[in-house]
Amino acid sequence: MNLKKLTPFVAKTFADLVFNAHANVNNGVQAKLDLGNGLEISVVSMKKREGEYGGLYGDVTEGTYEVAVFQSNNMLPLNATDDVRGWQTEDELTELMGELQGKPEDIHAFIDQLHLNKKAWKLELELD
Repeated sequence: MNLKKLTPFVAKTFADLVFNAHANVNNGVQAKLDLGNGLEISVVSMKKREGEYGGLYGDVTEGTYEVAVFQSNNMLPLNATDDVRGWQTEDELTELMGELQGKPEDIHAFIDQLHLNKKAWKLELELD
C-alpha cells in the first residue's frame, strides 16, 4: 500500500515560513521554503523601514514582503518588468504559493504564463 496516495495534499502557506536574520541586509529578515517540484520561495523584508530608499521591498511592521521564486536555482520572472514582487501581503504570498503547488500541469501553466508575460514586455520595448 502506498501511503503517499492516501495522504491528502496540503499546500504550504505564509504561516509555514520561518524568518531569520537576513544574511546580507542589516535590519532585514529572510525565509526560504522548498515548495516541491524544484521550486523554492524566498521571502524577505525589513524589520522596520528606515528612510525612503534602500533596503528590501517590504516592511514587517506593515505586513509587507518582497518575494522571489527559484526553479532549479534560476529566478522566475514574477512580474513582466522584474523577477521579484515587492510590498506583498501575507495573503498575496499565500496566493502565489498556492499557484506554485498542486497539480504539475497547473504549476507549469502558471510558470509558462510568467515567462510569456516577460517576453511580451521585452518585445514591446524591443529588448528581445
